Amino acid sequence: MKRVFIALILAGVIFGGVFAFKYYVGLKIEEAMSERKPAPVTVSAVEASTDTWQPVLKAAGSFYAVHGVQVTGEVAGLVTDIRFESGQEVSKDKPLVQLDTRADRDALASLLAARELAQIQFERMQTLVKRDMAPQSDLDEARAKYKQARAEVARQQTLIEKKTIKAPFSGVLGIREVNLGQYLDPGTALVRLQSLDPIYVRFSLPQQKLKDVRPEQEIEVRVDAWPDQEFRGSITAIEPSVGERTRNFRIQATLDNPDRLLKPGLFGEVAVQLPQRKEVVTLPQTAINYNPYGDVIFVLEETDEEVDGQPVFTASRRFVSTGEKRGDQVAIGKGIEPGDLVVTVGQHKLREGARAQINNGVKPDFEANPEVTDT
Repeated sequence: MKRVFIALILAGVIFGGVFAFKYYVGLKIEEAMSERKPAPVTVSAVEASTDTWQPVLKAAGSFYAVHGVQVTGEVAGLVTDIRFESGQEVSKDKPLVQLDTRADRDALASLLAARELAQIQFERMQTLVKRDMAPQSDLDEARAKYKQARAEVARQQTLIEKKTIKAPFSGVLGIREVNLGQYLDPGTALVRLQSLDPIYVRFSLPQQKLKDVRPEQEIEVRVDAWPDQEFRGSITAIEPSVGERTRNFRIQATLDNPDRLLKPGLFGEVAVQLPQRKEVVTLPQTAINYNPYGDVIFVLEETDEEVDGQPVFTASRRFVSTGEKRGDQVAIGKGIEPGDLVVTVGQHKLREGARAQINNGVKPDFEANPEVTDT
């Protein structure tokens, strides 16, 4: 019995030593692990910089022709000749459509003969009155008949002229809507005519901006049809009243359009250039984490530590106020200073106080006026 008791004591001592040793090893491992720092997070970063921006007012605008009409005829008639092609550029008074004038010219010949007779009778009566061989009343009657005959001839000539339908101004024709042999009633559409150079763009701004806009102020317009081009013009008219329902006022600007790229009806984004300039702190838009509770960036501060020969930084979160956006850039109102090192890519891997290293092998776009490529 004594031997069994001694064996149990020895077994307890041995097992206790084993457990104590394992416990000691575990504590050392845990202590070593707690002292080991996680590897720094790799991010891209850029220094916050200042830029000079000219303030602009932006609005949506539509283009209108300086002159634009649907060409129609004033009188009825049968089409005998079409003297234009769809899409043709024409000058003012170019004949476009000819209506039948045969009956009208026959009527004109009769009226010319009547005028000639009335003129002879008037001149004869003048001679008779001078010789006191006819009363003054007969001369007055002959003069009136002569004037009436001349008026009839002039009216008939005007009718014939109206049957040659001409371009009312220089411009570009649209698609032909008339055919040979077609009988036209007055007002029938023949073709659309637009004057394209120069061209108007019209847009509206809220009444608060009325003090910022004036005639001859420069504007820039971009349209989806020509995404890589910027069209420039100037304000030529400002509506003298503000809309009662919208509280907006209308503006008209004029742009040169020598290549006829801009067409009436096109939609464009208008930017009105304001005269003053301002210095702003800018960052790439990728640097901003937009959240419902505020816009956040991560700023890096360099430490004395290095890993693989590269400096290690500490990340801290900052709330910022963002302003106007231009291309890839966003203006920062407050929250950073020029020269602050701001994370642009990799923010999702960071937390407050995290260690980070910079690798700018891939940089975000940072242009105020980026080039737009077709896709």
